[in-house]
Amino acid sequence: MGGWSLGNFSVIVELGHNDDSDIDLVVKTQNIPVGSVTVKEGSNAEEVLYWPGISMTNPDRRAAIFNTALGALERADGMKAQKVGFFTMGLEVSRIPSWEVAEEIVKAIANHSKTESSLNRILLIASSPMQVSSFQYALNNVSILTQE
Repeated sequence: MGGWSLGNFSVIVELGHNDDSDIDLVVKTQNIPVGSVTVKEGSNAEEVLYWPGISMTNPDRRAAIFNTALGALERADGMKAQKVGFFTMGLEVSRIPSWEVAEEIVKAIANHSKTESSLNRILLIASSPMQVSSFQYALNNVSILTQE
């Protein structure tokens, strides 16, 4: 879908990703409610972290997304990971606005890109074209998003 550079990181946006075994650390939603059933999002990555259970009614949802993403990047450095993947399907199903998800993850990446890191590749894996577009917008406007 395209690539961006943030510090020493190469950031790639993808629509779906079937096999995550080539990713050192992934962030996914543990349980995705779909109607009256709950789907568990599987993984073959070396390390799996989970998004917190948030919804539109959570007033601190942006902070929760940012803190989870930043924590994942710090954890990845602690394990000397080179490749991290952020999967947004569960957040999308929870109807968190795609631009909020994209902005907070991109801000966390931009923040972490200012530190010494073993990471070199970050995958932003969306499950909808709307989320892809939101990531593209956030990455193209990272300087505006990160203004203090």
